[in-house]
Amino acid sequence: MPSPSNYNFLVAEDNAAMAQMIANMLGNLGYNNVTVAKNGKEAWEKVQLTHPPFDIVLSDLLMPKMDGLQLLQRIRKSESHWHIPFIMITVVDDLDRIMSVTEEHIDGYLVKPVTPDALRQKIETALKKVYSPDPYHKALYAGKRHLYEHRYDEALQALTKAKDLQPGQSATYYYLGHLLEKEGKLDEAAANYQRCKDCSNDLWVKSLDGLARICIRQQDHGGAVTALLKGIELSPNNPERYVDLSLEQHRMGKGEAAKTALTAGLKLAKKEPRLPQKFIEACLNCGLDAEAEEIMHKNLGAETEEIVTLNHMGIVCRHRKEYARAKAYYERALKISPSNDSVNYNYAVLLVEIKEYPAARKALDRILKQNPGFSNAWSLLGKMDGLGV
Repeated sequence: MPSPSNYNFLVAEDNAAMAQMIANMLGNLGYNNVTVAKNGKEAWEKVQLTHPPFDIVLSDLLMPKMDGLQLLQRIRKSESHWHIPFIMITVVDDLDRIMSVTEEHIDGYLVKPVTPDALRQKIETALKKVYSPDPYHKALYAGKRHLYEHRYDEALQALTKAKDLQPGQSATYYYLGHLLEKEGKLDEAAANYQRCKDCSNDLWVKSLDGLARICIRQQDHGGAVTALLKGIELSPNNPERYVDLSLEQHRMGKGEAAKTALTAGLKLAKKEPRLPQKFIEACLNCGLDAEAEEIMHKNLGAETEEIVTLNHMGIVCRHRKEYARAKAYYERALKISPSNDSVNYNYAVLLVEIKEYPAARKALDRILKQNPGFSNAWSLLGKMDGLGV
């Protein structure tokens, strides 16, 4: 491993005295390149802007604006920073919170008060896995990197090598499952997720999420519900898991259960600045129209994002046969971008359904003037011609 003085540390801690204490401990251990952020939001901004990048992050769990778990999730979902070792430091000794952190691939977990020996041990272990790995972790890291970069053949080779080196490691099976799921090999993916689940604690919940996604794609709604319920039992602080459960229960005709799951998800997500579109769909499913509108307005921001949100709302309302609302959403989107192909096409589909054929033709004409190869538009025109309208 390189000299301690060569590593760049980021410490995210809202208590100034605690942040200084940790920085002093790091200095005594020989780690002198330390940057401090007073909350997760500031830490995430520093992660994105700092060059050369940070080599490791130490973060408190409970912080204002953005907590340690949200910071960890941002880093793990980032194409540029996903690999950074992350150690969580907190006074919280709570199994639910620990599980939420663990499922996001944490590299170390320390409970305050932190001792220098414990800090040194966690840091050295985390740094070694990434920057001076044994053959297994080297192959696993290569497989994850290729997977993030969409080089699936190389990812498969590296992950297969990792599996051969250490057959009992759950992480290998999880990432193999993730890779095979992306390639559409759902049965093989499910087998790897199951193998991960059978030999793992830290990635058990993530493998259950993978199994749930596969069940959803295969329209096995009962199987999806079973996997999601088990995931919630193990890690009950993930709002998206509740929303996925709500959507699947709605598809099974379990309206009250769907509403209960959604309510729990919305409560957990109340501090999130933006929410995925599926939250809107779940709210509409459960008759929570005001909540759906509130989420939509939270999501409105940049012009492109606004068009996407309005277009999605129109699609959801059209499927629910709420035609007046769908029409209003499409028309709001078209005021922003009159020539948007996707909005014009979905608007035309709606107009055909409500038998406003001349207006539908005008929307399709707008598409085909600028995009003559739009096959769906031609197909819809053909359908109208077949109807003689």
